[in-house]
Amino acid sequence: MIFTRAAVIAFASSAALAVVLASSLAAADGSDSDGDGVPDSLEDATQRTVAVSVAGNQFSASSHLGTAPVEDQFDLMYRSGAFTVWYGQAGGTTSTYGLELLSLVAWNDSNANGRIDPGEIVWSTPLAPTAFADSPVAASTRVDPDGGRIFGFEMRSRDGNTTLNVTMAQRFTRVDNATLTPMEARVEISMTSAAVPAGSKLGIQFRMSCSVRPYLMEHSWDQDHGFAADEHAVNVTEHAGDRSATSFFSWSNTAKVGGAATPVELAKGLGYSNPYDLTLVAGQGPSPDGTKVVQRFTLGVYSAVYEIRRVATPPVQADPLLYAGTIAAVSVLVAVSIVFANRRRKNREDPGRKP
Repeated sequence: MIFTRAAVIAFASSAALAVVLASSLAAADGSDSDGDGVPDSLEDATQRTVAVSVAGNQFSASSHLGTAPVEDQFDLMYRSGAFTVWYGQAGGTTSTYGLELLSLVAWNDSNANGRIDPGEIVWSTPLAPTAFADSPVAASTRVDPDGGRIFGFEMRSRDGNTTLNVTMAQRFTRVDNATLTPMEARVEISMTSAAVPAGSKLGIQFRMSCSVRPYLMEHSWDQDHGFAADEHAVNVTEHAGDRSATSFFSWSNTAKVGGAATPVELAKGLGYSNPYDLTLVAGQGPSPDGTKVVQRFTLGVYSAVYEIRRVATPPVQADPLLYAGTIAAVSVLVAVSIVFANRRRKNREDPGRKP
Protein backbone atom coordinates (compact mmCIF):
# COMPACT_ATOMS: atom_id res chain seq x y z
CA MET A 1 0.00 0.00 0.00
CA ILE A 2 1.36 3.45 -0.97
CA PHE A 3 0.90 6.29 1.56
CA THR A 4 1.05 9.89 0.43
CA ARG A 5 3.07 12.39 2.47
CA ALA A 6 -0.14 14.04 3.70
CA ALA A 7 -1.55 10.69 4.78
CA VAL A 8 1.59 9.80 6.72
CA ILE A 9 1.59 13.17 8.52
CA ALA A 10 -2.14 12.83 9.28
CA PHE A 11 -1.48 9.37 10.72
CA ALA A 12 1.38 10.69 12.83
CA SER A 13 -0.75 13.57 14.13
CA SER A 14 -3.58 11.19 15.04
CA ALA A 15 -1.18 8.89 16.83
CA ALA A 16 0.35 11.84 18.65
CA LEU A 17 -3.07 13.04 19.77
CA ALA A 18 -3.90 9.55 21.02
CA VAL A 19 -0.70 9.47 23.05
CA VAL A 20 -1.39 12.90 24.55
CA LEU A 21 -4.95 11.94 25.50
CA ALA A 22 -3.85 8.65 26.97
CA SER A 23 -1.14 10.30 29.04
CA SER A 24 -3.56 12.99 30.21
CA LEU A 25 -6.03 10.38 31.42
CA ALA A 26 -3.25 8.45 33.09
CA ALA A 27 -1.85 11.55 34.77
CA ALA A 28 -5.04 12.65 36.51
CA ASP A 29 -8.80 12.60 36.53
CA GLY A 30 -9.19 16.23 37.56
CA SER A 31 -12.30 17.36 35.72
CA ASP A 32 -14.15 20.37 37.13
CA SER A 33 -17.49 20.55 35.33
CA ASP A 34 -18.72 23.77 36.93
CA GLY A 35 -15.38 25.61 37.05
CA ASP A 36 -15.47 26.26 40.80
CA GLY A 37 -11.91 25.05 41.39
CA VAL A 38 -12.99 21.87 43.20
CA PRO A 39 -12.42 18.54 41.36
CA ASP A 40 -15.58 16.61 40.46
CA SER A 41 -14.17 13.57 42.28
CA LEU A 42 -14.25 15.43 45.61
CA GLU A 43 -17.65 16.96 44.83
CA ASP A 44 -19.05 13.51 44.01
CA ALA A 45 -17.78 12.13 47.32
CA THR A 46 -19.18 15.01 49.40
CA GLN A 47 -22.45 15.83 47.61
CA ARG A 48 -25.22 16.30 50.17
CA THR A 49 -28.94 15.55 50.02
CA VAL A 50 -30.92 18.76 50.61
CA ALA A 51 -34.63 18.95 51.48
CA VAL A 52 -36.31 22.38 51.41
CA SER A 53 -39.62 23.60 52.79
CA VAL A 54 -41.10 27.11 52.32
CA ALA A 55 -44.22 28.53 53.96
CA GLY A 56 -45.10 32.22 54.12
CA ASN A 57 -42.37 34.21 55.87
CA GLN A 58 -40.25 31.19 56.78
CA PHE A 59 -38.21 28.39 55.24
CA SER A 60 -36.18 25.41 56.36
CA ALA A 61 -33.43 23.46 54.61
CA SER A 62 -32.01 20.15 55.83
CA SER A 63 -28.67 18.98 54.38
CA HIS A 64 -27.56 15.37 54.94
CA LEU A 65 -24.38 13.44 54.10
CA GLY A 66 -23.45 9.80 54.64
CA THR A 67 -25.12 6.66 55.98
CA ALA A 68 -25.12 5.12 59.45
CA PRO A 69 -22.91 5.00 61.37
CA VAL A 70 -20.95 7.75 59.53
CA GLU A 71 -23.40 10.54 58.75
CA ASP A 72 -24.19 14.11 59.72
CA GLN A 73 -26.88 16.72 59.19
CA PHE A 74 -26.91 20.50 58.83
CA ASP A 75 -30.24 22.32 59.26
CA LEU A 76 -30.97 25.97 58.55
CA MET A 77 -34.24 27.58 59.62
CA TYR A 78 -35.41 31.13 58.89
CA ARG A 79 -38.34 33.19 60.08
CA SER A 80 -38.93 36.97 59.93
CA GLY A 81 -35.29 38.03 59.80
CA ALA A 82 -33.97 35.43 62.26
CA PHE A 83 -31.95 32.26 61.55
CA THR A 84 -31.33 29.05 63.46
CA VAL A 85 -28.37 26.80 62.62
CA TRP A 86 -28.23 23.18 63.85
CA TYR A 87 -25.60 20.51 63.25
CA GLY A 88 -25.51 16.90 64.44
CA GLN A 89 -23.39 13.79 63.93
CA ALA A 90 -24.56 10.18 64.14
CA GLY A 91 -23.58 8.89 67.57
CA GLY A 92 -22.00 12.22 68.46
CA THR A 93 -22.96 15.62 69.77
CA THR A 94 -24.72 18.65 68.30
CA SER A 95 -24.04 22.36 67.91
CA THR A 96 -26.67 25.06 67.46
CA TYR A 97 -27.19 28.80 67.63
CA GLY A 98 -29.73 31.46 66.73
CA LEU A 99 -28.86 34.63 64.82
CA GLU A 100 -31.19 37.63 64.65
CA LEU A 101 -30.69 40.68 62.42
CA LEU A 102 -31.44 43.44 64.89
CA SER A 103 -30.94 46.74 63.08
CA LEU A 104 -28.97 49.05 60.87
CA VAL A 105 -27.69 51.80 63.14
CA ALA A 106 -25.71 55.04 63.10
CA TRP A 107 -24.13 56.24 66.31
CA ASN A 108 -21.66 58.81 67.58
CA ASP A 109 -18.98 56.98 69.55
CA SER A 110 -18.22 60.07 71.61
CA ASN A 111 -16.07 58.26 74.21
CA ALA A 112 -14.31 56.10 71.57
CA ASN A 113 -14.89 52.87 73.50
CA GLY A 114 -16.25 50.98 70.46
CA ARG A 115 -19.61 50.32 72.12
CA ILE A 116 -23.03 51.84 71.56
CA ASP A 117 -23.73 53.57 74.85
CA PRO A 118 -26.97 55.26 75.91
CA GLY A 119 -27.47 58.59 74.16
CA GLU A 120 -25.02 57.83 71.32
CA ILE A 121 -27.51 56.53 68.73
CA VAL A 122 -28.20 58.96 65.89
CA TRP A 123 -30.82 56.74 64.27
CA SER A 124 -31.72 53.05 64.15
CA THR A 125 -33.67 51.05 61.54
CA PRO A 126 -35.18 47.89 63.11
CA LEU A 127 -34.92 44.69 61.07
CA ALA A 128 -35.99 41.42 62.74
CA PRO A 129 -38.71 40.66 63.42
CA THR A 130 -40.56 43.91 62.65
CA ALA A 131 -39.28 44.62 59.14
CA PHE A 132 -39.79 41.04 57.91
CA ALA A 133 -42.85 40.02 59.94
CA ASP A 134 -45.14 39.55 56.93
CA SER A 135 -42.54 39.28 54.18
CA PRO A 136 -42.97 36.10 52.12
CA VAL A 137 -40.00 33.95 51.13
CA ALA A 138 -39.41 33.68 47.37
CA ALA A 139 -37.64 30.38 46.65
CA SER A 140 -35.81 29.32 43.49
CA THR A 141 -33.75 26.34 42.27
CA ARG A 142 -31.18 26.00 39.50
CA VAL A 143 -28.74 23.31 38.42
CA ASP A 144 -24.98 23.73 37.98
CA PRO A 145 -23.19 22.19 34.95
CA ASP A 146 -21.97 19.38 37.24
CA GLY A 147 -25.54 18.47 38.18
CA GLY A 148 -25.56 20.03 41.63
CA ARG A 149 -28.72 21.86 42.70
CA ILE A 150 -28.49 25.44 43.97
CA PHE A 151 -31.24 26.72 46.27
CA GLY A 152 -32.03 30.42 46.57
CA PHE A 153 -34.27 32.30 49.01
CA GLU A 154 -35.09 36.01 48.81
CA MET A 155 -36.85 38.08 51.45
CA ARG A 156 -37.74 41.79 51.21
CA SER A 157 -38.63 43.98 54.15
CA ARG A 158 -42.10 45.49 54.27
CA ASP A 159 -40.78 48.97 53.43
CA GLY A 160 -38.65 47.59 50.55
CA ASN A 161 -35.43 49.07 51.97
CA THR A 162 -33.79 45.77 52.98
CA THR A 163 -33.31 42.55 51.02
CA LEU A 164 -31.94 39.21 52.19
CA ASN A 165 -30.60 36.70 49.66
CA VAL A 166 -29.70 33.22 50.95
CA THR A 167 -27.92 30.57 48.86
CA MET A 168 -27.36 26.88 49.67
CA ALA A 169 -26.03 24.08 47.46
CA GLN A 170 -25.71 20.29 47.27
CA ARG A 171 -22.17 20.60 45.94
CA PHE A 172 -19.48 23.25 45.82
CA THR A 173 -20.37 26.23 43.64
CA ARG A 174 -18.85 29.59 42.80
CA VAL A 175 -20.69 32.66 44.11
CA ASP A 176 -19.09 35.98 43.13
CA ASN A 177 -15.49 35.85 44.39
CA ALA A 178 -15.90 32.94 46.82
CA THR A 179 -16.61 29.21 46.69
CA LEU A 180 -19.75 28.18 48.55
CA THR A 181 -19.35 24.77 50.20
CA PRO A 182 -22.22 22.30 50.73
CA MET A 183 -21.86 22.69 54.51
CA GLU A 184 -23.05 26.29 54.70
CA ALA A 185 -25.42 29.00 53.50
CA ARG A 186 -24.33 32.35 52.15
CA VAL A 187 -26.41 35.39 53.11
CA GLU A 188 -26.20 38.78 51.45
CA ILE A 189 -28.01 41.67 53.10
CA SER A 190 -28.64 44.83 51.10
CA MET A 191 -29.97 47.90 52.94
CA THR A 192 -30.81 51.50 52.13
CA SER A 193 -29.36 53.77 54.77
CA ALA A 194 -30.56 57.07 56.12
CA ALA A 195 -28.08 59.97 56.15
CA VAL A 196 -25.05 59.40 58.39
CA PRO A 197 -23.56 62.60 59.87
CA ALA A 198 -19.84 63.29 59.68
CA GLY A 199 -17.95 61.38 62.38
CA SER A 200 -20.80 58.97 63.13
CA LYS A 201 -20.32 55.24 62.59
CA LEU A 202 -22.55 52.97 60.52
CA GLY A 203 -23.15 49.44 61.76
CA ILE A 204 -25.23 46.28 61.39
CA GLN A 205 -26.36 44.77 64.68
CA PHE A 206 -26.80 41.01 65.23
CA ARG A 207 -27.85 38.99 68.26
CA MET A 208 -26.46 35.46 68.70
CA SER A 209 -28.08 33.01 71.11
CA CYS A 210 -26.36 29.77 72.14
CA SER A 211 -25.94 27.55 75.21
CA VAL A 212 -22.11 27.72 75.24
CA ARG A 213 -19.77 30.66 74.96
CA PRO A 214 -18.86 31.40 71.31
CA TYR A 215 -15.31 32.19 70.29
CA LEU A 216 -14.08 34.87 67.91
CA MET A 217 -11.75 33.51 65.22
CA GLU A 218 -9.14 35.55 63.34
CA HIS A 219 -9.97 33.66 60.13
CA SER A 220 -13.00 31.73 58.97
CA TRP A 221 -12.93 28.01 58.11
CA ASP A 222 -13.53 28.96 54.47
CA GLN A 223 -10.51 31.28 54.45
CA ASP A 224 -8.28 28.66 56.08
CA HIS A 225 -9.28 26.14 53.39
CA GLY A 226 -8.97 28.50 50.42
CA PHE A 227 -12.70 28.90 49.68
CA ALA A 228 -12.91 32.58 50.68
CA ALA A 229 -10.60 35.46 51.55
CA ASP A 230 -10.42 38.03 54.34
CA GLU A 231 -13.09 36.82 56.77
CA HIS A 232 -13.62 36.69 60.52
CA ALA A 233 -15.85 34.17 62.26
CA VAL A 234 -17.54 33.24 65.52
CA ASN A 235 -17.48 29.51 66.34
CA VAL A 236 -19.93 27.65 68.57
CA THR A 237 -18.40 24.35 69.71
CA GLU A 238 -20.24 21.90 71.94
CA HIS A 239 -18.74 18.76 73.52
CA ALA A 240 -20.03 15.33 74.50
CA GLY A 241 -17.30 13.25 76.09
CA ASP A 242 -14.34 13.16 73.69
CA ARG A 243 -16.43 14.28 70.72
CA SER A 244 -17.30 17.80 69.61
CA ALA A 245 -19.41 19.59 67.01
CA THR A 246 -18.92 23.11 65.65
CA SER A 247 -21.20 25.54 63.88
CA PHE A 248 -20.15 29.02 62.83
CA PHE A 249 -21.15 32.51 61.77
CA SER A 250 -18.59 34.25 59.54
CA TRP A 251 -18.53 37.54 57.67
CA SER A 252 -16.53 39.32 55.01
CA ASN A 253 -14.18 41.99 56.29
CA THR A 254 -15.30 44.19 53.40
CA ALA A 255 -18.75 45.69 52.78
CA LYS A 256 -19.95 47.90 49.97
CA VAL A 257 -21.19 51.32 51.07
CA GLY A 258 -22.45 53.50 48.26
CA GLY A 259 -20.78 51.10 45.81
CA ALA A 260 -17.32 51.55 47.40
CA ALA A 261 -15.43 48.75 49.18
CA THR A 262 -15.36 49.60 52.89
CA PRO A 263 -13.44 47.79 55.69
CA VAL A 264 -15.63 46.04 58.27
CA GLU A 265 -14.70 45.68 61.94
CA LEU A 266 -16.39 43.98 64.87
CA ALA A 267 -17.15 46.59 67.51
CA LYS A 268 -15.78 45.70 70.93
CA GLY A 269 -15.82 41.89 70.92
CA LEU A 270 -18.58 39.50 71.91
CA GLY A 271 -19.52 40.28 75.49
CA TYR A 272 -19.75 37.68 78.25
CA SER A 273 -23.36 36.54 78.55
CA ASN A 274 -26.03 34.95 76.38
CA PRO A 275 -27.42 36.41 74.15
CA TYR A 276 -24.35 37.95 72.54
CA ASP A 277 -24.77 41.21 70.65
CA LEU A 278 -22.43 41.88 67.74
CA THR A 279 -22.08 45.06 65.72
CA LEU A 280 -20.26 45.03 62.39
CA VAL A 281 -19.00 48.56 61.74
CA ALA A 282 -19.03 49.46 58.05
CA GLY A 283 -17.27 52.81 57.94
CA GLN A 284 -18.46 56.20 59.10
CA GLY A 285 -20.13 59.33 57.81
CA PRO A 286 -20.78 61.54 56.17
CA SER A 287 -22.98 59.65 53.72
CA PRO A 288 -26.22 60.86 52.13
CA ASP A 289 -29.72 59.56 52.62
CA GLY A 290 -30.41 56.58 50.36
CA THR A 291 -26.87 55.14 50.48
CA LYS A 292 -26.86 51.42 49.71
CA VAL A 293 -25.06 49.11 52.16
CA VAL A 294 -24.27 45.50 51.19
CA GLN A 295 -22.74 42.97 53.58
CA ARG A 296 -22.07 39.24 53.08
CA PHE A 297 -22.03 36.64 55.86
CA THR A 298 -22.08 32.84 56.08
CA LEU A 299 -23.90 30.39 58.35
CA GLY A 300 -22.32 26.95 58.39
CA VAL A 301 -20.85 23.94 60.15
CA TYR A 302 -17.68 21.87 60.39
CA SER A 303 -18.79 18.62 58.73
CA ALA A 304 -17.03 15.58 60.20
CA VAL A 305 -18.21 13.37 57.34
CA TYR A 306 -16.91 15.84 54.75
CA GLU A 307 -13.49 15.72 56.37
CA ILE A 308 -13.47 11.89 56.38
CA ARG A 309 -14.35 11.76 52.68
CA ARG A 310 -11.99 14.58 51.75
CA VAL A 311 -9.06 12.69 53.25
CA ALA A 312 -10.17 9.48 51.53
CA THR A 313 -10.39 11.15 48.08
CA PRO A 314 -6.98 11.01 46.30
CA PRO A 315 -5.70 14.48 45.41
CA VAL A 316 -5.43 15.39 41.74
CA GLN A 317 -1.77 15.87 40.80
CA ALA A 318 -0.05 16.43 37.51
CA ASP A 319 2.82 14.09 36.54
CA PRO A 320 5.59 16.27 35.06
CA LEU A 321 7.76 13.28 34.07
CA LEU A 322 4.90 11.62 32.22
CA TYR A 323 4.02 14.91 30.52
CA ALA A 324 7.64 15.54 29.42
CA GLY A 325 7.99 11.97 28.19
CA THR A 326 4.78 12.27 26.23
CA ILE A 327 5.90 15.48 24.52
CA ALA A 328 9.26 13.89 23.61
CA ALA A 329 7.57 10.79 22.20
CA VAL A 330 5.17 12.88 20.15
CA SER A 331 8.03 14.99 18.74
CA VAL A 332 10.01 11.89 17.70
CA LEU A 333 6.94 10.26 16.16
CA VAL A 334 6.11 13.31 14.05
CA ALA A 335 9.75 13.84 12.96
CA VAL A 336 10.25 10.21 11.93
CA SER A 337 6.98 10.21 10.01
CA ILE A 338 7.95 13.34 8.05
CA VAL A 339 11.41 11.93 7.22
CA PHE A 340 9.83 8.68 6.04
CA ALA A 341 7.35 10.58 3.88
CA ASN A 342 10.11 12.71 2.33
CA ARG A 343 12.19 9.63 1.45
CA ARG A 344 9.21 7.96 -0.20
CA ARG A 345 8.62 11.07 -2.27
CA LYS A 346 12.29 11.34 -3.28
CA ASN A 347 12.43 7.69 -4.32
CA ARG A 348 9.41 8.13 -6.56
CA GLU A 349 11.01 11.18 -8.19
CA ASP A 350 14.40 9.39 -8.83
CA PRO A 351 14.07 7.30 -12.07
CA GLY A 352 17.39 5.54 -11.46
CA ARG A 353 16.23 3.85 -8.26
CA LYS A 354 13.63 1.28 -7.60
CA PRO A 355 11.05 2.22 -5.11
